[in-house]
Amino acid sequence: MTGYTAAEKFKYWLFQDKIPLTKLLILSNVVTFLLAVLFRVGILSALFTFRASTFLLMPWTAVTYPFVWATRDPISLLFSGYWLWVAGGSLERSWGTARFAWFFFTMCAISALGLFAGALAGCGVAAIGNLWVPLAGLTVAFAMLNPEQQILFFFVIPLKLKYLALLSAGLLVISFGLMPPLGLFALFGCAYAYWYVKHPVRYSAPRRRAEVIRVYDRRKRNLNPFTGIKDWNDRRKLKKLFDRSYGEDDERNNR
Repeated sequence: MTGYTAAEKFKYWLFQDKIPLTKLLILSNVVTFLLAVLFRVGILSALFTFRASTFLLMPWTAVTYPFVWATRDPISLLFSGYWLWVAGGSLERSWGTARFAWFFFTMCAISALGLFAGALAGCGVAAIGNLWVPLAGLTVAFAMLNPEQQILFFFVIPLKLKYLALLSAGLLVISFGLMPPLGLFALFGCAYAYWYVKHPVRYSAPRRRAEVIRVYDRRKRNLNPFTGIKDWNDRRKLKKLFDRSYGEDDERNNR
């Protein structure tokens, strides 16, 4: 993309795969991790990490904690980013960014409120500053839409998504502790993801001024992420071909 500004290139990269929120989440986690490790800048983690003890003073942290990586574990960041790209990207591409954002941030807030309720119940005080908690909910939603789909767990072990969802929920409970049962409160986000897919709420995006004529019946749109992968790949190839030919025409005109 010669001749374009850095902002235009970034915008093209962000929106070309129709998963801008997924990309922004991964990018923000990588940036905050590098800032903390290389430059010892921890102000972002302090401002945006959720802590049950300071939640009433910093209520915005209930939805901002997925954007920061507060730990110094690059391996966990690598696997979290990869799985967010697979599960979150598939859901965003299938549902659309607006509906996916509503689901994702509502799930994050419910997870945070669950841990806050656990703290009030005397089960312990928790803090969230990474993607592990929302990834568990995303895995549940992704698995409910594709329960029999098989993946390679850790790139080695064949595992169906429905079992991966159970494993993710179990690991989430264990990570927050069983005695006292704070880990059970951490499952609030997973429970919401289960309810959302089981009883989907009709989402109405803001109307645009210009009417859009659709050539297909919107009610028959399949929300299963795997069914649209081939069509999405074909559209992306066609768009790249068009962009390449358009750029060549510009170069000829400039001559």
